Amino acid sequence: MTADLLVANCIVRQQRRIVERGGVSVHVKPKSMSVFECLVAAGGKPVTRNELFDKVWPGGEITDDTLTKCIVELRKAFGDSARESRVIETIPKLGFRLVPPVEPLEPGQSSAENQQPFRRKWRRPRAAAVVFFIVALVFGTSLAVPGSRLWLTEAGTTWAMKTVAMISPYGAEIKPGIAVLPFVNMSGDPENEYFSDGMSAEVLNSLARTARLPVIARSSAFQFKGQPQDIKEIGRLLGVTHVLEGSVRKDGNSIRMTVHLIDSATGALVWSGAYQRELSDVFSLQQEIAENIVANIDAIFAETIAPPPAGLPAAMQTTLRHPSNLEAYELYLKGMQMLTSDRPALVAQASSYFDRAIALDGNYADAWAAKGMALLALGSGDSCSPIIPASIYPDAIAALRSALEIEPGHALATGWLGMALMVNDFNWAEGMRLLEESLAQNPNDANLLAVYGFYMSIMQLEGAGEVLERAYRLDPFSSETIMDLALQLEREGRLLDALTLAETALIQDREGYAVNYFAARLNLQLGRLDVAEERLQKARLVANPVDLNLDALQ
Repeated sequence: MTADLLVANCIVRQQRRIVERGGVSVHVKPKSMSVFECLVAAGGKPVTRNELFDKVWPGGEITDDTLTKCIVELRKAFGDSARESRVIETIPKLGFRLVPPVEPLEPGQSSAENQQPFRRKWRRPRAAAVVFFIVALVFGTSLAVPGSRLWLTEAGTTWAMKTVAMISPYGAEIKPGIAVLPFVNMSGDPENEYFSDGMSAEVLNSLARTARLPVIARSSAFQFKGQPQDIKEIGRLLGVTHVLEGSVRKDGNSIRMTVHLIDSATGALVWSGAYQRELSDVFSLQQEIAENIVANIDAIFAETIAPPPAGLPAAMQTTLRHPSNLEAYELYLKGMQMLTSDRPALVAQASSYFDRAIALDGNYADAWAAKGMALLALGSGDSCSPIIPASIYPDAIAALRSALEIEPGHALATGWLGMALMVNDFNWAEGMRLLEESLAQNPNDANLLAVYGFYMSIMQLEGAGEVLERAYRLDPFSSETIMDLALQLEREGRLLDALTLAETALIQDREGYAVNYFAARLNLQLGRLDVAEERLQKARLVANPVDLNLDALQ
């Protein structure tokens, strides 16, 4: 049954897996909609859990928890609750039943609540849904009317997507978390920019490994580099309660760091520290700063943040094996600054920095792991590198294994080795196991969360959407995490929603190869040939002369 249905005061559009209530459209997952369809087919009679297992997950080994999550999602979409069941009733020790009568929706008919003035439903957490609805309406009209003047212009699309970003649920809903802004380079030498960036990234990584609370990823936190810093606005856009800012002055072998932990809601200073150290003490300095921040965060959120992993003292969670050669460390920082780019030339240069660091310190696990990551990036189909993955992935795997030989359990090496084994060796089970092991050590790694969610989606595993949304929560301005979420929507057949997210990613990276390629592909599927051609040509500006991905789209 795929007809639109009227259930209580809600409209259910089964084919699109949407529940409309009070002017707001809520998408539900495929399995949740299948559970709803089973309840509808029963005509108000109870449906046992076993019947739902057999019909929705035939032949699968499913726990009660999986079914419960589907019921919870449906109740949330209908505005229902287990305590006062107006739509889905729990029958103790049996199953569930649909309470209200179900009627086919006549053309032009809408629920009573949907006819009420929209302003009654306007609340800040729902604002993004409203704007997405408006954008989708404009896109839909332009698609439905050939030659229509309603095509969104480049400026119009940018305005709409920036509006969505400004009032997104993550921007409006502040949760306990911290963002580490790029430290200001006070050395007077622009060449030392890599060092101030590296120090802020290292402190960020130390905080992320504590797993005490969400830590916004570097790619999103660094969006504010070089801009006038309104801490309250930054906290709102990133959806965090605290922001860490600081400065670094490097003078020969001496470094001075000043850091400030700020409450993003009030702008009040929570804690500050000033440090003067020799360069040889840089690692203990990073550790000290991270521990001071964790101690202050613990005092503020003592009852709301997660405890440290069992059996690990808090002080040990940020302790890693550091290089014995400071020159190797500086080369590593320079490489990491370039590794964030999707331009193959810069990634190749980053790899050369890691090679030089390894030449100075062959036991530098971080450098080996970073080299493996750089080689994986150069062989990725999402980059415009001409390198064939099969020719470079074995070297990447070898580099990652070297990091693990030096430092068993190295979180980055473990996770990226998992991804490499799936892509190169099709070893899905081992790859997913390694990703899970890595994320258990650092659940704040947005990149690996996105990779894990991406492969969960490909394997059609339950919970992929939640994992991708968590990655997006940790890295809301990253084109990579946005695109992974958009790919999930594309696989669900929600092309317009996927295109909306792709355009959002383009705001962050207008000239990026991957985002322009993906946007071109989606526009092509939606019949927007002129826009697809424009995106394709932008991708070609940074692509190699021979690019099979772009040639296939052309």
